[in-house]
Amino acid sequence: RSASTRRYSPDVLLGPDAPTQPRNYITPSATSRKEIPSYFIKQQRRASPQQPAHMSEDEDDELTEEPPAENATDQEKIDYKRRQNTLAARRSRKRKLVHTQQLELAVERLTAEKEMWRTRALTLRQLLRSHNLPCPEFSD
Repeated sequence: RSASTRRYSPDVLLGPDAPTQPRNYITPSATSRKEIPSYFIKQQRRASPQQPAHMSEDEDDELTEEPPAENATDQEKIDYKRRQNTLAARRSRKRKLVHTQQLELAVERLTAEKEMWRTRALTLRQLLRSHNLPCPEFSD
């Protein structure tokens, strides 16, 4: 079931200050933790060590942790990248949940509005018929 059907609120989701959960992989998979991730190897081939990874201004504003220092170990850089990815995923889940809840509220509102207009139409149809006035037929 989706998060919206369980009536979660965005407040229930993990916040950006929550620690990154440890992963315990039983078997290797595409998402299993690697000693050195492929993106990191590719990044090292493309960029010199002095070049920082590219970030948009929006992402830069939301970062709370300082990026690793120039002399940081590869593992520290990998851990930093994983943490940033975790935070981005949490923000994405929260945006998706808020959007889904807004859509559900809109559906509820429109359904109630449709029922109100249906009731009015049926009432007016009965009123016309009670006065022996012609009333157009419409399918229910």
